[in-house]
Amino acid sequence: MPLDKILPEISARYKRIRSGLDVGFDDEDVTNELREFRGGVWMSISAKSEFPFDDEQFEVVVMNGAIVDRALAREANRVLRPEGCLFFTVNERTHKQDGYTPAEIYRVIREGFDILSIRRPKWWYFGRQGRTLTVCARKKAWREHKSFIREGSLPFTPFRSRS
Repeated sequence: MPLDKILPEISARYKRIRSGLDVGFDDEDVTNELREFRGGVWMSISAKSEFPFDDEQFEVVVMNGAIVDRALAREANRVLRPEGCLFFTVNERTHKQDGYTPAEIYRVIREGFDILSIRRPKWWYFGRQGRTLTVCARKKAWREHKSFIREGSLPFTPFRSRS
């Protein structure tokens, strides 16, 4: 299971998780492992085009890499709280295996996420299990903030001339 690659990424960003969602894992042990790892309330659903949850309900979404697509990325964005993170692992496309390139991952999740990291395994693992990419992406917050320019006034700058 690719959780062994996702858990260090979660550990680097969260000490405790209050609410999380795992998507597309058929095994109940995945939810239990995530709950034991960082605590909190974890929900599990199969891959659906619409999640049966309210907006901004979860801090973390962990997605099965086999089901990652644009529609599920939009739903993950909808249910994540501001500054929430999406984690998943996919196969890297090489001449020997199908999968995604980093540019293709960006095209799938670019509408609602900023990619924080895309990690490859160390070079000595390449021949053992195939090449994988572990992705951590944060929900974009720029749409939620208002502009600095309000009512024709500019923010303070020390370089502005004094009259």
